[in-house]
Amino acid sequence: MDKRAKLTEIDLVRGFAMMGVLMVHATSFATVQMRGDDFFGLYNFLNIFSKVGTTTFIFLSSFVLFYNYYHRPFKGSDLARFFKNRLMYILVPYLLFSILFFTVAWYHRGGESNLAAMLESFWPKLLTGKSYTHLYFIFINIQFYVLFPLVLMLLKRFRGFAASSVLVGIVLQWLFYLGNDAWWDVTNRNSWSLSFLSYYFLGAWIGIYYDRVKDWLTSAQVTATPTLRKLGWVALWAVWLGAALVHIGLRYNQRLLGMEYHPLLYDAFWNVHTLTTALVMLQVALSFGNKRAWWLNGFRRIGVYSFGIYLVHPLVLLIYRDFPPHTENSWLLLAWYAGGLVSALAVSYMVVYSISRLGRWTWIFFGKLPGNLRPGRATGSPVQAPPLTETSS
Repeated sequence: MDKRAKLTEIDLVRGFAMMGVLMVHATSFATVQMRGDDFFGLYNFLNIFSKVGTTTFIFLSSFVLFYNYYHRPFKGSDLARFFKNRLMYILVPYLLFSILFFTVAWYHRGGESNLAAMLESFWPKLLTGKSYTHLYFIFINIQFYVLFPLVLMLLKRFRGFAASSVLVGIVLQWLFYLGNDAWWDVTNRNSWSLSFLSYYFLGAWIGIYYDRVKDWLTSAQVTATPTLRKLGWVALWAVWLGAALVHIGLRYNQRLLGMEYHPLLYDAFWNVHTLTTALVMLQVALSFGNKRAWWLNGFRRIGVYSFGIYLVHPLVLLIYRDFPPHTENSWLLLAWYAGGLVSALAVSYMVVYSISRLGRWTWIFFGKLPGNLRPGRATGSPVQAPPLTETSS
């Protein structure tokens, strides 16, 4: 069976999600160091409101996989090619950047040049996605890739299960949350895919039924009940914004006022906020996907290079934070934190773009670029590229 149509709108969603990741990391220190500052509310708002990047990328990875594979045969040769691509384009960059960041962090924290001690510390971190703070996400996606053939087989075999897969994902994720809170107390809970099953199954459901979902998210004029559809959109955006604002308020009270709530309350509002964000971002991307405004092209380019930007940007922030301003002026400090965001984006983009132009071998660092952006190819209109850690089949 031929490959399905390319989804140009996905580049925009990936660009939006990547900006969320950058915003969270650029403001993370401010939420700790700037408590009591006039702009703490702004830092907290931007930090919590933007905590949608990881979950959106998990959603996108699953969405693209099920969109591409569910409606065609998945044979032994497909399985072999699937795992070969993940080994090449995901595991190899993960290994290289794990070594890089572990080594940089080791010496940055004053570690001694003791190879035996470094290796003893490195291997457990490599095997759990802890070589540096951002690499846990790739570790989670590797887990989902291992699960994918089994989940695909189950959803193909049991079509009713596929239709209710979003609910199944939410239930399974919350069974893990509740069980962990009551009995298991799993170390580094968010390093395990069970913590993100709702996003994985939301992506699977939309990938399977994308034509219907796209129709619902777009023009209300094509349906016999446009008012009902518009009310559905209003409900979606209201739930999204309401959950986000409550979550922001809970974290504000915790961080500034010392008010503690049950951990599952934070999880609940974060889960609703981030699940609905995936749909809101997709609707926005579908609404603007065919336009060619400069800012949309910027988001598309960020989306295309998001895997590399994700891998590189913490190194930029690590260096940037070594040069804080010696001032207590709130406006100057705000400008410095904003400079961290701009530097993380601009420097990471330039590094990834420049290295990727050197030749096809650069996949070892940043995975596989879409066809018309590989070295030696002309750059035309935007095409669908796989989400952050997803590669072409």
